[in-house]
This record gives sequence, structure tokens and C-alpha cells, in this order.
Amino acid sequence: MSKRLLSLMALLAAFMLLAAACGGGNDSADEAEPTETETEESAEETEEEATPEEEPEPTEDEEPAEESAAETLLIWADENRVGPLEAVAPAFTEATGVEVQVELVPFGDIREQVQQAGPAGEGPDIFAGAHDWTGELAANGVVASVDVSDIADSFLPVALQGFNFEGQNYAVPYATEAVAMYYNTDLVAEAPASWDDLVAACGDAGVENCVVMPGGGAAGDAYHMYPFVSSFGGFIFAFDDATGFDPSQVGLDSDEAIEGVTFLEKQVTDGIVASTDYDTAKNLWLEGNAAFWITGPWELGNTREQTTVPNWDVAVIPQIGPSPTQPFVGGQGFFLSAFSEKALIAQSFLLDFMATDETMQALYDADPRGTAWVAVQDGLGADPQAAAFSASAANGIPMPNIPEMGAVWGPLGDNILLVRNGELGASDAMTTAAEAVRGAVEG
Repeated sequence: MSKRLLSLMALLAAFMLLAAACGGGNDSADEAEPTETETEESAEETEEEATPEEEPEPTEDEEPAEESAAETLLIWADENRVGPLEAVAPAFTEATGVEVQVELVPFGDIREQVQQAGPAGEGPDIFAGAHDWTGELAANGVVASVDVSDIADSFLPVALQGFNFEGQNYAVPYATEAVAMYYNTDLVAEAPASWDDLVAACGDAGVENCVVMPGGGAAGDAYHMYPFVSSFGGFIFAFDDATGFDPSQVGLDSDEAIEGVTFLEKQVTDGIVASTDYDTAKNLWLEGNAAFWITGPWELGNTREQTTVPNWDVAVIPQIGPSPTQPFVGGQGFFLSAFSEKALIAQSFLLDFMATDETMQALYDADPRGTAWVAVQDGLGADPQAAAFSASAANGIPMPNIPEMGAVWGPLGDNILLVRNGELGASDAMTTAAEAVRGAVEG
């Protein structure tokens, strides 16, 4: 049992004792034994009074003696997290005497609702959320930091990086996800070890569209395009492990970022990467008309259920530049509300009951996109496709979690779309995107 949990239990026990003492009110059982004289006087008064006096009604200021001092921890979570939370709640209640109420809130609604309900005193103590909410929620005073230093080695480093804002950690991560590469094993014998191997496989596959991925065609997609931006060392905002992202340092027009998008431009010109938007890429893959499809683990279930591509697998995106390919990594975790009046209790729930092998495995099983927990990742050998996505995330970099990221998606996605459609060169596109981002950040 952790020192934190022991301290919490001691605090709760002291609180209960204090509440019991204060709630004694006029209970005669707590009074001292009467003296012999007092007993005689009382007997005489009893003889004089034929009927006993009624107990006085409690005044408005008095609370009933039997009022419970029990606490209740309120948690907001989406449908995939409710089950694991409810499963661990009884053990927490047994250990602490604190009840846990898990309330289902759609994931897409939590971010806005918590910022309204928290200041009004009606919000949760803990809530599930995405890592890229961190900067906005922390800057607005909605979330409190969570010290995970004692168990930091249990998390994938990229998962903790995602919840780092100005040097503070703001959640207990439970999931990560990043894009990887589906491939049709009837067209491609084995996963390419390098991008040169992928190009050679495209020549042998005999399909018009070899690599399909979102970000071209009719719609830009900066998220799916990031592996090319980062492949030679490019970045959006500078990142430091200790302090997080720095919006004053924009790297979209750096030589490295331009080199990466120039590489992408050549792949499009050479017919290796098709200019497809999300739906077109998906349909080509499912129809068996593409050798490779770059997208995320959220398509695993659909791909496993379809029958048009019976033989397929998943691999990390082959190395493009001098280092392993770095996709964007999304993370999910449990935040601690800054408005919670039970912060100590809530932190114990997160750190002592959620951050365990059993609970993290249950969270992954409920929504197997990817994990933030090292022990769960190490156990993915039985599902090599899920393991490939997890390996891709481990190589990646978290999407910037600062509010300024909102100024990036449009300019970056739209300008790379022009590159993929052959309407603009890589250098001009990335210079334009960088200028737009700097202008928005500097106001």
C-alpha cells in the first residue's frame, strides 16, 4: 500500500472521528456520571413532575447527529472508459470509505462542459480527456497538476510529454495513438524495411494507387502529413522535455521541414503517393486497389470486419529521412479538476487505483487503439497489428498541446494539399504556412 494511500486513510479516519465528536450534540451518553447529590435531586424533581418533558426540536442551526461524513468522488468519462472505472471503484471504496460516482459524458462534450461546470461548483473531480486540451485547460485554471514522478517509468515517455505544459504534468495518461501503415499482403509480400523497399514494392504490386493516405484530393489533413514534415528534422513548434512546446519558435519553414515536404512532392510526382482524401483512400484500400494505406488504429476494427481484402497486416511507416519516421501522437488521460474539493482523494484514486497493470490493461481492452502504459505495451505480442501501432506511437512526437496549435491545422493542411495536388511547390507551401502561423501566434 502506498504512503499516499496510507496518508489519505489516516486523514479520512481523523475526519470521521472529528465528525462523530462534533455530531454528538446533546447526547447524554457522552456526559459525565452524575454525583450522588445530583441523583437525589433528580429523583425529587421526578416525583414532582408527573409527565416527562418532550425532547426539544433541533434549531435551524443544528445538524442531525446521524449526518454522514462520507465523501463521493465524481468522475466524467465516455462510454469506453465507464466500465473500467466502475470496475475499480469498489476496491477504492473498501480501502477509503469514499464512494465513486462515474457519470457517462460523450467524449466530444467533456472539454466544453467541464469549463462551464467546474467554476460553478457542479463539475467532476476527475475527467477523461485528450492531451491536446492540456494547454487550454491549464492556462484557464481548469485543471490541477498531477505528480506522477514516482511512477514515471511506467508510462511511455511520449505519453507524459503530451500532458506536459510549462514544466508541469496535468494528467494520468492511459492511451496513445499514432498512424502506421496497413498493407495488402496479396500485393506486398512483406513489410518494407525502408522507403526504397516501399518504392520497389509499388513497382511489383501492379496497382495504379500504391500509397493512399489523407491530406490530398479534396481535403487537407495536417495530422496525417506530419511524418513527412518531421522526417528530416522539421517541426511545428520547438519542444523541450522540461518546459514543453514553445510557440515563439516556429519551424515549418526550416530547411529540414522543407526537405521533408519536398520528398513528399517527389513521391506524388513519381506516382508512389496518390493524392487522396480520407474517404477516397479508405475506399481504394478496402476495394483492394491500393497496396499501402497510412492511417490510424481506429480503422483496425473496420478492416478486421471487411472481406474484400482478406490478407493484410500493419507495419510502422518505413524510415524516410535519417531517423525513424515520427508521426503525430495523440494521447488520452484522466485530468484532475482544479475546482475539486477532494484533490487528495482524487489523486489517490488516480495514482493508486488507476495507474496499475490491471486497470491499464482493462482500459486498453475496452478501446484497443494504443496504450500509455509500458507493461501493457510489452504484452501486445499476441496482437502484432496492435503492437505495430504502439511501436509507431513510441517513435512519434505528441501533437502540440498548446492553444497556439489551433492556428496550425488550417495553414499547414491547406498548403500541403496544394503540394499533393501539384498546385504549389514544397518550399513556397511551407513558407506560406509558417508565415500564417507566426502571424496568428503573434497576434
